[in-house]
Formats: sequence, C-alpha cells, structure tokens
Amino acid sequence: MKMKKISLALLTLLVALTACKKVPEVNLKYVDVERDLITVGTSTATVQCDYQYIATLKNADLYYGEGVNETDMNTAEMRVVQNTLYVDLEGLTENTTYSYYYEFHNGFNSMRTVTKTFKTETTPVVMILPTVITAEVTEITDYSAQCGGEVINDGGAEVTERGICWNTDENPTLNDNHIAAGLGLGIFTALMDSLQDNTTYHIRAYATNEVGTAYGLDREFTTLRDVPEGAINGLFSVSPIQKVYFSQGNLQYQASTNIWRFAENQWDFVGSQSPYSGNAGGTVSGSDNSSISPTYFGWIDLFSWGTSGYHDADDPNNVNYQPWSISTSTINSDYNYYGYGPSTNMTDPNLTCTSANYDWGVYNPISNGGNQANLWRTLTIEEWVYVFNTRITTSGIRYAKANVNNVNGVILLPDDWNSSTYNLNNTNSSGDSFSSNTITAVQWTTLEDAGAVFLPAAGYRHDTSVKYAGDHGDYWSTSYSSSEKACHLCFDNSNLGSNISWRPDAQGVRLVQDANP
Repeated sequence: MKMKKISLALLTLLVALTACKKVPEVNLKYVDVERDLITVGTSTATVQCDYQYIATLKNADLYYGEGVNETDMNTAEMRVVQNTLYVDLEGLTENTTYSYYYEFHNGFNSMRTVTKTFKTETTPVVMILPTVITAEVTEITDYSAQCGGEVINDGGAEVTERGICWNTDENPTLNDNHIAAGLGLGIFTALMDSLQDNTTYHIRAYATNEVGTAYGLDREFTTLRDVPEGAINGLFSVSPIQKVYFSQGNLQYQASTNIWRFAENQWDFVGSQSPYSGNAGGTVSGSDNSSISPTYFGWIDLFSWGTSGYHDADDPNNVNYQPWSISTSTINSDYNYYGYGPSTNMTDPNLTCTSANYDWGVYNPISNGGNQANLWRTLTIEEWVYVFNTRITTSGIRYAKANVNNVNGVILLPDDWNSSTYNLNNTNSSGDSFSSNTITAVQWTTLEDAGAVFLPAAGYRHDTSVKYAGDHGDYWSTSYSSSEKACHLCFDNSNLGSNISWRPDAQGVRLVQDANP
C-alpha cells in the first residue's frame, strides 16, 4: 500500500514538471505580409510573400475561402523559392472575393497573420503578366553588387526579356537603371557596377512578355564604404561641409632608408630610452626619438613643426627641413626657431623657400598609405577643435579618455557611431582621466572595426630630450600662432584642448585624408 502512494506521488510530480515545460514558440525575425504579391486569374491565384530567417519553421500554410467565414476556409501548404513563400491556388470562382491569411508552424504551436482579401477576374484571360521573384543581393562592394531572380511563370506568353532594375528610391522600374539577363523561364543573375560607395539602393527583378512587364519584391542593400589605403573606416566631420578619414596610426619615419609609414597599431608610439613617469608607454627598448640623425636606422614619430620633411632643392645643405631636425643653436635662451626652417625675419610666421609647407602630409609618400605624395594632410587647429567639440554625431558621443592595450590616450568616435557597439564611460569630458575606460587589444578590435580612432599619449621632444611619453598627447596642426610658435592639440590625464608650442619642439603627427564629396 505504501509503494502505491509513493508511485502516485512520483506520477503527480512528473505531470507537474511536464506541465511547467515551456513549449518553443515560432520565432519570426521578418515576415513581410504587408507587401505580399497576389496575381489572379478567373479561377487561379498565385500568392507570394517575402521572409528572412524564420528560425524553427516547420511549414507555412495559406488559409483561404470565399467571404469572411474562416470556419469554411481551405488550406494550401506554401513552398520556398528564392527566400520567398509561394503557392498556386486553383479551382477558384471567377469574380469572387476571397479572404486569406498565413499560418506558420514549428511543430509545437503556430502563429497566424491578419486576414486580407483578393478578388478573381471576371472574364477569362488567355495571357497574363509573368511571375518573377527577386533574389538576395550578394557580392556587395563599394561600387558593385550582384543580384538576379527567377521567372517561375511566363503568364501564358514568352518572356522576351528578364533582368534587374535599381535606384535609390523604392520600387525601381525600367525607367531607372536596369540590365537585361536573358529571356524565358528560370534563374538568372546580373552584375551592377558604377555604384556609389556607402549608398543605399533598392532593386527588383523584372520579366516582360506580350502583356507587359512584371516586377518582383523590392529588396534593399547598401554598398560598402570606399576607405583609402591606410585609413580607419570611420568618417569624421571637421567642418560643416567636410569629412575626413584618419590614418591607421601616427606618422613614422626611418631616416636611413627615407621611408615614411603609418604605425601598424593605433596605440603604437616610439617612446624614448629615457625613463618617464607614465603608467604606460610605447615600445621603449631599441626605439628612440632622441638618438636621431640622417643615418638613424630606428623609427621617428615626433617631428618639429615645419615643411613636410621636404629638403629644399634651392639649398641642399639646409638640414632644418628634415624630420631629424634638432636645435643646434640657442635663441631666447632655450629655443632655436631655425629648427623648423628659416624665415625672412623673426616677425614673419611664414616659412620661406620654394618647398615651404606647414603640412607634414603634402610631400611625403606614405609606404602603407597609398605611397603617393599629396594624398594625406594635417588638420588645422580649427578642425581639431571642431572634431572634438562641435560636430554633431548620431550618438551624441565625440570622444572619451581611455587606456587601450596598456597605452594612455583619447578615443575619437566617428559621426555615425552606434553607442550600443561598446559602452564607454565619461564621454565628451575633457577633465576625466585615462582610467575612465580600460580596453584590451581584443576589445579594441570591435571599436576600430566600427570606425573608432585612438590617439596615444606619445609625449614630445625638445632637442634630443623626450618628455612625458605615455602621459601627454601633443599633435601638430597646420596653424601657426606667431613666428616662434604654432598651434597643436594637447591632452593629459586631466585636460584636453588646444595650445601653442615652440615650433622646434617635436610632436606627434596624425594625418587625415579628405572623403569624397
């Protein structure tokens, strides 16, 4: 008798547990029944609707019947053709209104859509428009994409042309861009080229017979952004009418080979063999910004404000224009204003000689940035201020202090930054510290792929003495302040803004390339 009670108790428990088990639900990411396509005859109808990624879908049914009485409706199982649900209905009554709805099943339960209607034709139609389905868009680049479709019904007349048409507006037609891809029934593909980068297009397949031209469902795609070689893929407004791409890293130079390059990683900086007080820094051992000379085999990434490192053809003995320039004499006690090249007099802010230029990006071919002169440029101080303080972004976030891969610096976020990509603390705050955000190299990949730029605190050089590497970030602009000084971006653990410095002092250079209008 006790055994029976125990068994009964276990049975009750099993029933309770079974009753609590959740039945999986139909998971529909996208089913577009608002834009379904109905092609009718006198006794037939073709029904198709678009869908994407219907997880756990076992089958889909179309319920249809005359009038609005759903108890008398017929059922037709739909099939999948080119990611479109499709079914042919036969035996319908001419000139009759039919109600219909879709029902989706996953083996456990189902869900249904709202009820809609269509009406059959009154008189027999020998020929009708073809039925064509638009395929998925594939092989998307910055200037091209591939698409096509399938003609599944010729409408009773030969399909004399089929293809795709596209435009930036919805539901393009043959009046817009189009390309033919054969004739008759079946699957076809076509390549669209000469597209604009970073642009959203709409595309439809079409098929033409004696009756006219039919179109498939409208599909949308966006071309990739045409990012220059050596650039981060984010776009940054530096004025109300100009956007730029930032280079992948700080500018670096090897004097012994006369090679310019961008740093491989955004957090890379050369540093100094001299001790510094910062909690983080660049590669110190074997790399130095102080032991510089015309034959130095290491890499330099701190440069005096000057003339793009271009040697003056009119004065080949003048070394002041070179990236290894250092102060060699003293004016006003500590500073040599000839370190950036001579001027006509001490009150003239303009550099002289035929090759004079304030911009380090003008004359130098960057080996991993297109390897041509005049591709890159240095920002003005007004542009530095605009990108940090003025521009309007999608997220409202412009920058944040951070420590990335154990290097202190500042993160700049692109105009279209999505704040859900990575949660940043204390954004748009110049007074916050580098410890506001600690980001690993793996985490940084997510930010960089979304267009984020990192400016490391690389310090600066006075003569052959490197200072504050790992603690301060100083980046030149092309804007002069006087015959002795020029403007630059600067930041440390508690400040961020613009300032002026002696021109012979060597600072970091981060180049940009103007985006196409």
